[in-house]
Amino acid sequence: MTKKKNQTDTPVLISETEVKQVWDFYQYAVNMANPYMNPAITPQLLNQRMQDITMNPIVPNQDRLTSALADPKNSEIELQGISEHFEIASQPYKRLLSYLGNMLSWDLTMTPLNAEKDDYGTNSYKRDQKAVEKFLDDFDYEKEFEVAVKEMLRNETFFCSQRLDMEVPILQELPASPIYTKITGRWSYGLMFSINMYFFTLPGADLNMFHPFFAKTYGDVWGLNGGRMKPYIPSLPAESRGGSAWVYWQDVPVDVGWAFKMTPEIATRLPYFTGLFSDLILQPIMRNLQRDMNMSAASRILAGEVPMLKDAGAKVSDQIAMSPETLGKFMQLVKSAISSAVKFAAAPLNNMQGISFATDNAMYPTYLKNLLAASGVNTSLIFTSDARPNQLESQLSLNTDEQLMMSLYPQFNAFLKYNVNKLTKKFKWDFEFEGTRFFTNRDERLNRQKELLAYGIVLPQKISAAIGMKPQNFRRQMEEAKANGFVDSLTPIVQAAQQASDGGRPRKSNSELGDAGAQTREDGGNLSKGGKV
Repeated sequence: MTKKKNQTDTPVLISETEVKQVWDFYQYAVNMANPYMNPAITPQLLNQRMQDITMNPIVPNQDRLTSALADPKNSEIELQGISEHFEIASQPYKRLLSYLGNMLSWDLTMTPLNAEKDDYGTNSYKRDQKAVEKFLDDFDYEKEFEVAVKEMLRNETFFCSQRLDMEVPILQELPASPIYTKITGRWSYGLMFSINMYFFTLPGADLNMFHPFFAKTYGDVWGLNGGRMKPYIPSLPAESRGGSAWVYWQDVPVDVGWAFKMTPEIATRLPYFTGLFSDLILQPIMRNLQRDMNMSAASRILAGEVPMLKDAGAKVSDQIAMSPETLGKFMQLVKSAISSAVKFAAAPLNNMQGISFATDNAMYPTYLKNLLAASGVNTSLIFTSDARPNQLESQLSLNTDEQLMMSLYPQFNAFLKYNVNKLTKKFKWDFEFEGTRFFTNRDERLNRQKELLAYGIVLPQKISAAIGMKPQNFRRQMEEAKANGFVDSLTPIVQAAQQASDGGRPRKSNSELGDAGAQTREDGGNLSKGGKV
């Protein structure tokens, strides 16, 4: 009898597509198991690395915070993580960072440093001027520098790689954690730093997404493509620091990376509002206390006295005039007629009274007000409050906040001065940012220029800065208007001195208005006299 062939002995043919799928899966498994040599990249890993660059919050407790504040030089990671946590957990802290981070207007003026009177209008000057303006046209410095300022407020230092070689120049963020970036030097334009190349070995860190310098250095550190370890010489010139490395740490040349710091005079990286952390950590406790007080205030207890027998003999141990069963029925009837927030009780005790709990509903708001006042910022400018601030005090407080933030401008002036002047051949420029986005600041700067015009002093770039325009765009629009004969199409306007007056003094600007005038304008008290709101 012939044995039937087992069906499992029949060879199974696999298609070419299936073979490729199996091979791809095998390659993926190998890559995942050996991330140092050929890291596998997935969207999830890429997203994780992008999050790690500037967001590594640490939930603090009182002991951990106290320890970090006692040893700040060795607690940069903890203090930075705590700052990021408070930005998530405390809306007032987040609002405070947003208020300061969005304040600067980045109005720019630029001045040629080595040009003489006869140089203006020459071909060499126009060539260099064109190179400067092209850089300022391509590089959106307002957007890029604003990101830097927000990171400086959050983590005190912003490390970036200036990708000026790209079609649209940007500042690419580098890891903010002290695990991967450390300040290791100073030079005439600011601070220098080193980066831990181990960051680029993490799954999801694609070297091709960063400056080519890091890909080359990666090969040197791990001996790939004939690369070799560099000696550690931190005293190299700023432009040559790429030739200095120590183990995984690579010194970054200033042509590749830049560091902006909130307090550049201190090498230690401490979040600017570190002094608020001891109060911010109490916010959940104060919030819970306020909740408990409000719950207590919403509760009431009604207590009643059960009558006692008057003629009972001494041998009777329980002299209650009502049985517990009957008392329970009456209590249930009363309880069904009152709110659940009111508790009802009965006891055979004398002088029973109602009990209520008073509360201070302003405890938590008062805590927040005092907390934010400790930041040095006028909270009435960013939070609603029952207190009506004095007009002069508010303006002076705003000026203090503006002074704090405008003190950061010199670092960004230096960045433009160094990087832009590398593009010119003969003439060099100085760059200066000024101003904030508050209308009082813009009005003050514009009025100052108007006053100078009466003396024949014309500063076009200062005028463009006051109205929030880039200097090259201001000039281009004026040239366009003149070329198109725009001025010739205007209708002559009668001077104010020749116009009939409706009476009354000229309207003051809001920045010039006092408390009484502001109150009159808000109430409309001058309308009955022919005034305007």
